[in-house]
Amino acid sequence: MKKISFRAERRDSALLSRSRSAYYIITILILALALSACGSNSTPAAIPTVMLDDGNSTSNTPVQVSNNDNNDGDVVASAVVVPVQEAKLAFLVGGNVQVVNVKVGAQVKAGQILVELDNTLAQLEVERAERTLRELTSPAATAAAEQAVANAQTTYDDTKKKVDSLQNRHADNTTISYLQDQVTLAQDALDRARQAYKQTGGLSNVNPARAKASTNLYNAQKAYNAALANLNWYANPPSENDVALGNADFNAALAALQEAQWYLSELRGESVSADATGAQLAQLQQTHADVQAAQARLDQTRLVAPFAGIVGAVNVIAGEFAQPGQVLVIVSDANHLQVKTTDLSERDITKVTIGDPARISVDALGEEFEGEVVGISPIANTIGGDVVYEVTIAFTEQPEDLLGGMSAEVSIGS
Repeated sequence: MKKISFRAERRDSALLSRSRSAYYIITILILALALSACGSNSTPAAIPTVMLDDGNSTSNTPVQVSNNDNNDGDVVASAVVVPVQEAKLAFLVGGNVQVVNVKVGAQVKAGQILVELDNTLAQLEVERAERTLRELTSPAATAAAEQAVANAQTTYDDTKKKVDSLQNRHADNTTISYLQDQVTLAQDALDRARQAYKQTGGLSNVNPARAKASTNLYNAQKAYNAALANLNWYANPPSENDVALGNADFNAALAALQEAQWYLSELRGESVSADATGAQLAQLQQTHADVQAAQARLDQTRLVAPFAGIVGAVNVIAGEFAQPGQVLVIVSDANHLQVKTTDLSERDITKVTIGDPARISVDALGEEFEGEVVGISPIANTIGGDVVYEVTIAFTEQPEDLLGGMSAEVSIGS
């Protein structure tokens, strides 16, 4: 019995020793993995859970080991240098490519035509619309419009005087009595002039006395007519028809004057209200619209550099058919670069905010630069089963010799 007990005791002691050795080995492996993760240039991946057994428990206790930040508490991630601006250019309409003006690596200016479709018909439309516009805006057309405004102004002034006189036609009793007296005096003067003229009846027409009497009679008759008309004007109110006609003439003259002025302003390139009307104005504005529409159709046949930069790709040659939406040319702004993270995990994105300072280490340059977080993508990507977010960081001062596509490591934090 003692021998068997001794053997059992030795067996238990050996098992305990082996369990402790395994525990020490696993612990060393964990420490080695942790040190390796700290030296990595990318956001460290989570270390798998390791099940440890101390030899005394019948159940396994999990121990989670992870490291998302560096020793300073900053968020670390891999990144790549990219242009601040990059344009992928495509046509809105399809067509046969007539000419390709650039090659990969070429420096281009803003507004430079890069690729052009066959646009013969579009150019003819532009020329026709511009020719019509030149005729409508010629010096002769402008002079005619100025004359039309002057004539319309005269008509307006005349009709306004007539309307004003209709509105002021009524007079008080004192004025009416005065006008009646004027008619009486004019009638008396006319009667005496007639009598004097009759007395020269036996004289020749070339006799000065008869000529004077004839002249006096004429003037007296004219004065009487004026006095009587003046009395009738003020004594008798205008009819409704007279008022309606006067107002209608005035409104027509006012509208004609306004339309003439609007048209002349349009010809001169001056500002015209949105509610301006007139047949000539409508024709001129439509011609302007035709020119713009024709030019827009012509512009759709040309791929133009939106900014100065370098051509990164040319995916077409002359003679090919370009499909609508097919990316043909890529232009990058090589003078303004930034970095974007490639593996910043969902565990770390909550620690990053716009405006956070950052340190940017560019592998190819072997230097570290200062930067600032300027953008955080609200949409996640999945890489190898991990959820990551793209963070954009701008250089405080862009380093020399920096090129798009260079790899980098960023450390975001205070």
